[in-house]
Amino acid sequence: MIKKDCYQVLQVHPKASPAVIEAAYRALMKEHHPDLDHATVGAHAKDLNEAHEILTDPRRRRDFDRERIEGTTKMIGPYKVQSVIAEGGFGRTYKAEHSVLKEMVCIKDCSNVSLDDTDMLVQECKVLWDLRHYALPAMRDLYKLEDGRVLLVMSYIPGLTLEKEVKRVGAMEPETVAWITERILNALNYIHRHGVVHGDLKPQNIIVQEDRHMAVLVDFGLSMVKPSGAAEAKGFTPFFAPPEEMAGKPLIPESDYYSLGMTMIYALSGGAEHVERKMVPRDVPDELCAFIKRLIARDVNSRPQYGKEDLCDTIVEIRKKVFGRHRSGMKPIAGK
Repeated sequence: MIKKDCYQVLQVHPKASPAVIEAAYRALMKEHHPDLDHATVGAHAKDLNEAHEILTDPRRRRDFDRERIEGTTKMIGPYKVQSVIAEGGFGRTYKAEHSVLKEMVCIKDCSNVSLDDTDMLVQECKVLWDLRHYALPAMRDLYKLEDGRVLLVMSYIPGLTLEKEVKRVGAMEPETVAWITERILNALNYIHRHGVVHGDLKPQNIIVQEDRHMAVLVDFGLSMVKPSGAAEAKGFTPFFAPPEEMAGKPLIPESDYYSLGMTMIYALSGGAEHVERKMVPRDVPDELCAFIKRLIARDVNSRPQYGKEDLCDTIVEIRKKVFGRHRSGMKPIAGK
């Protein structure tokens, strides 16, 4: 790997398409071909060739981008990056500390978002700026770097994701899944009321705080912004996406309901096998099973309709009927 910045060598933007990179390379090589007499011209041609080889190889370009980002992402404004939390289609998510306040934050580096979508991302963040809810992280700041990367700074939410909790304990007890569902429905009610659809609800985007019996919905509000075609969507699974999203249609509140229902199946079954088959485990109480089946109806109009039914009230009534109470009682999370 060359130490020089490949993008600077080829005089292109880090988000440049393969066609632009190729055109820049050809144009610059006409000026710096080694057959020309000047010695420094030939040396620069070597750099051009090396940069061209890296940026036109998808795997090598991905590796170069990762090293380049890691090299510049140590201090972001007043925030000191501590560790990588996750990596996905948008880029990387970091855990960081405010250098003065010593408070923890979560920084989402949207390095895979295309230039065309960057302005849309900024507008979406403006919509989310004033949202405040106990089951949502708070937006703290937004940075737009010189290379076009957008960094979102949000409150840090400690705890394991629902996916990791399921891996830890296996299939969850129905009552546990019910109280987690109620917390997430409260968050969905709030963002839907403010005109925001999550668009990516899945076990990886729910953080469960067992000590407080809280569940927090993260990575919300970015449904309008899609990763670039070259982005590698690590961890993405289509099982939790509603049919209308798979068909490229606009997302609506009922789209989030579908994803929540599939997430409930995942938690109740302890894995992806039941999710793939859209099958609620047989030992789930009938009332809770019927509730899930309503959420995952293929026809969006057959799902509970936002504004016509308060699903928080519905799940509370189910908890009362099935478990004899609507409070969690701080019961520890355990497998069946």
